[in-house]
Amino acid sequence: MREAQFLGEQIERRVALKCLHPEYATNEDASQRFFNEARAANRIGHPSIVQISDYGIASEGRAYIVMELLQGEALSKRIHRNAPLPVGEVIDLTIQIAAALAAAHERGIIHRDLKPDNIMVVPDRQMPTGERTKVLDF
Repeated sequence: MREAQFLGEQIERRVALKCLHPEYATNEDASQRFFNEARAANRIGHPSIVQISDYGIASEGRAYIVMELLQGEALSKRIHRNAPLPVGEVIDLTIQIAAALAAAHERGIIHRDLKPDNIMVVPDRQMPTGERTKVLDF
């Protein structure tokens, strides 16, 4: 994923731009699944689910999703760097992830690729621990 500047300059907000691999650009099913990911994330509407602001097809034919730019680290990197994680931290992260998945399941949405690479841990002063999980890639 790369950071998108085309929107950030106009609305003074940095965003992330996720593009469908060029190999799948002409595959209508792949594009539809890609856009379903964006719609699913927004239907859930939970603070621990990445926020999507737009999606579409770029002029060269590649599908894209515009989402919040997350400043943090993938849970997989944290695990690799700090393994084993302290039990209290694991419990807190697990509760947050479970709450996000419960919100998804309440709306009939199932995450089919849940793994540490698809979970970001980001700073959040509103959380008691100062961190929030963000589930990606629905």
